Formats: sequence, C-alpha cells, structure tokens
Amino acid sequence: MEAHPYFTQTELRQTLDKYNIKLMSWYPLGHGDKALINEPIFAELGNKYGKSSAQIILRWHTQIGFVVIPGSKNVDHIRDNLDILDFELTANEMAEITKLDKNTRYYNRTDSQLAQFAVWKPDFEKK
Repeated sequence: MEAHPYFTQTELRQTLDKYNIKLMSWYPLGHGDKALINEPIFAELGNKYGKSSAQIILRWHTQIGFVVIPGSKNVDHIRDNLDILDFELTANEMAEITKLDKNTRYYNRTDSQLAQFAVWKPDFEKK
C-alpha cells in the first residue's frame, strides 16, 4: 500500500495490527517528491545521525513497522538505502515525523484505470 510520511495509513495500520499483519510500503520516499525529501525535520535528523533525508525516512518506515523495499537502479542508492540499521530514531523524533501526515497520496487511480487493471493479462497468459 502507498505509505510515506505524508500518508501514514494510520487507520489501515490499526486494522492490520489486530491481525499482526505488516504493511509493505509503496512509494516510501513519496515517489521522490522534493517537498517531502526536503522537509526540515529530515535535514535536522540527517545532520544528527550522519544520514541523508532518504535514510531518515526509510528508518522511520522500519521503526513504524512497515516493510519497506525502496526501488532504485542506482547501486549507490541501493547501498545507501540499506545503511539505516546503525541508528534509531527516538520516540519524540518518530512523533515529529508522524505529524507530517497530510493524508495525501501520490497515486490516485481512476475508475477507468481500475477497469483496465481488472482485465489486463501479461503476454504469457494471452497465448
């Protein structure tokens, strides 16, 4: 499901927690939105921990309980995305990041897209 600091999926997480189900975060870095990446809290925490804003956001994801698999074709980015396990955000820092929630999605599907998804078949199934 789409989840990032601007869209924390609070209600869904509460439901999933009842069944010990973890949400896998899609668009964990807000689809590269500069407004999200450049939020002052991420720069501040990045300076404190010696990490990039993206690393702070990914650490927030793991601490909130999301399964996060950020995509990249850049080897350096992939390496940096994995370098988030040597620090932990405090409860207050987590709370500050969670305050960024605007309940804003980056992906908004239309009914016509949903209809297309419902009938789409990969090439190997068309034979």
